[in-house]
Amino acid sequence: MFSRREKVLLVLAAITVAAVVGLQFTAGGAEGTPAQRQEQSLRALRRRVADSEARVGKVTAAETELTAVMLRAAQASAAAAQVNIVSVRPRRAAKLSSGAVEHSLEVQASGHFPAIAKFMFEIEAKHRELRIAGVVISSGDSGSDKVTCAIVIAGYSPGEIAK
Repeated sequence: MFSRREKVLLVLAAITVAAVVGLQFTAGGAEGTPAQRQEQSLRALRRRVADSEARVGKVTAAETELTAVMLRAAQASAAAAQVNIVSVRPRRAAKLSSGAVEHSLEVQASGHFPAIAKFMFEIEAKHRELRIAGVVISSGDSGSDKVTCAIVIAGYSPGEIAK
């Protein structure tokens, strides 16, 4: 299976090749020998691929940075609220209608109910770029205020904003 970056590069390369081939057919009377026209097309294609790789690299770096911010926020908030993080699982990114991309982490945590509430508050209060996108809290013992929860922390990267 191809990674997201490889898929984007393949699509961009296919579009570029189609455009170059189309230009060759429409520019039948262009100056220069066929070899010169082919060399020019190849140079243009290489420039487009390099530009596309740079764009994909920026998006990938933004995703990685945002995931790290969400993880650090969860760890810092858990320490402040005295909550135990049981597991962290990244979720699939979702592209929104605006073109922005929502990245999220599902954090499984356990602790006393007031501490879990403080944990969630800390994440949103100290990290304005993040939001709590979902919460499931369950209690294993009715005689105790210890609970486990699954919290979805979401952050957004601009992606390709629709105009």
